[in-house]
Amino acid sequence: MTNEKVALVTGASSGFGKLTATMLVQSGYRVFGTSRKEHSASSVSMLRMDVKSDESVESCVKQLLDQTGRIDLLINNAGQIHASMIEETSLEQAQDVFDTNLWGVVRVTNAVLPTMRQQRSGHVINMSSLGGLIGAPGQGYYCASKFALEGYSEALSIELDPFNIKVSLIEPGYFKTNFNHEMLHSGKTYSDYNNVREVIQSSINQAIAQGENPEKVARLIVSIAQKPAPRLRYRVGNDAQWLPRIRAILPDRLFRFAARKRFNIA
Repeated sequence: MTNEKVALVTGASSGFGKLTATMLVQSGYRVFGTSRKEHSASSVSMLRMDVKSDESVESCVKQLLDQTGRIDLLINNAGQIHASMIEETSLEQAQDVFDTNLWGVVRVTNAVLPTMRQQRSGHVINMSSLGGLIGAPGQGYYCASKFALEGYSEALSIELDPFNIKVSLIEPGYFKTNFNHEMLHSGKTYSDYNNVREVIQSSINQAIAQGENPEKVARLIVSIAQKPAPRLRYRVGNDAQWLPRIRAILPDRLFRFAARKRFNIA
């Protein structure tokens, strides 16, 4: 047993998760990453985990603890993006988004908390989104899952204070990732939404294509992980910085009008 800090990063096979896991290794952590499928990495120990399965989560965390006996950092990065009009989204699809973006976080966090409480130390970092700050048309259930994650994380941070376990939220805007390639859509459509749907899909693709380098998010996460007294919330990316500020300043009627114009909603 060494004093090497142990980190678990969910959804570490690509995107923010892969970048973060690699940077944590470079910063001296012993890093375990997770993926739903078999995945190998040179410097990260990859484990299979489906965050929607209690058994899979428990088995994965047990494997990690059997090897290390401790866990210092959990990064709940695994997530699902979904774009469809709310009326066109089935309840089953909506529940699936929540099962990954909220309940998946809950499952993994609950699996590591007993060890962190016993240690009287630890840090849980949850990947939220600009969508957890502003409800975006065409992404209603994705935003709702991230709004829920925000409230859950804030309450959890207070509950865990007595055990010296920190909780932080990362709230990125749009970055150049392949996240939109994995975006799920509704199979049911209504013609009344045709124009809006096309504009929203085009806007998302454009925002991601013009986004900043995702390494900026990974560097922030590693920096936060090393802080002795991290904050609860960290916004990263230009749009995540200024859009919520504009939302807070503008009258609701004016902000809603601007959103309708942006997304071609009459």
